[in-house]
Amino acid sequence: MAHREFEDSAGVAWTVWETYPSRPEVMDPVWRGGWLTFQNGIVRRRLAPIPKGWTDASSSRLELMCKSAELTRRDTPAGGTESLPGD
Repeated sequence: MAHREFEDSAGVAWTVWETYPSRPEVMDPVWRGGWLTFQNGIVRRRLAPIPKGWTDASSSRLELMCKSAELTRRDTPAGGTESLPGD
């Protein structure tokens, strides 16, 4: 599973990774194909669909994606498999 770390223009460190639902049939259609999860230790955001080329995007491009992502609760949405690689 791909993941990245980047620092935004305010100096906040973020981790971003792909998340795929384990039960897509119970998800809202927008989330069924997976999403990017952005987390900075306090805030968690998600962006769907997963943008092509995000793994090679610059930090400034990742920051734009993060800003356009939906703020979410820290717990995993229904049917989601949200964890960092190696957890």
